[in-house]
Amino acid sequence: MSSLRLSQQQRDHLTLLQRPASDVVELCKLAFDYLINGPNPSRYETMAKKYIESCSPEAVQRAVEALISLLISVTTRVSVNTSAHMQSVLRQTFPELSSDVLEVLEQFVTSKRNFVEGSIKSANIRAYRLVNLNWRLEVRTASRSLLDQCTVCIVMKLYLHTEPKNENRELLSVDLSDRSEQELATMEEDGRRHRKDVIVQTDVSSLVHMIKTLEDALAESKTRRVRNIVDAIH
Repeated sequence: MSSLRLSQQQRDHLTLLQRPASDVVELCKLAFDYLINGPNPSRYETMAKKYIESCSPEAVQRAVEALISLLISVTTRVSVNTSAHMQSVLRQTFPELSSDVLEVLEQFVTSKRNFVEGSIKSANIRAYRLVNLNWRLEVRTASRSLLDQCTVCIVMKLYLHTEPKNENRELLSVDLSDRSEQELATMEEDGRRHRKDVIVQTDVSSLVHMIKTLEDALAESKTRRVRNIVDAIH
């Protein structure tokens, strides 16, 4: 069982957890309030003055945001069966924290986990899916100013859709000859609500970067974390 994967920056922000458990309780309360109502700078300023000596409100807010990242990471990455399991995960992630603080963190992530899962499920994410792609290669071989000029660009037309469709169903080539006016009107309304066509022009180096980014995203989509998020949404 591995510890949670947190960036070094997040770990630096969470050094404020090396405080008495009562201070960490306040930080956890601020983190949940952030999820409900957004940031509250005045409360962070009060927290900085009351609990944490020589600490800025900005540092408190960064710690609160890192706590939220921790909560989301636990929700989407870790399958927890028991309280002892959760404590073990947190202990491996934060070996420098006291047992009292780890207990507070365990109660925080366990009690708010359902809230995060429910928020993901009710988010009604309306992401566009690529259903088809047309492309062409354009090359300008010369101009009046530079006779040996060779400029290459790629023009792509992306057909996007938000509605889940069977991959075997052709969305773009539809026989409209036998459609009634009402059906055509419905299809047109569906297109306005769910479809989006985007024309993109790019050069070769940018296209290589785009391909690399998409390949990285494809690899990331196969990780346990993303699968957990998708399962939570559906």
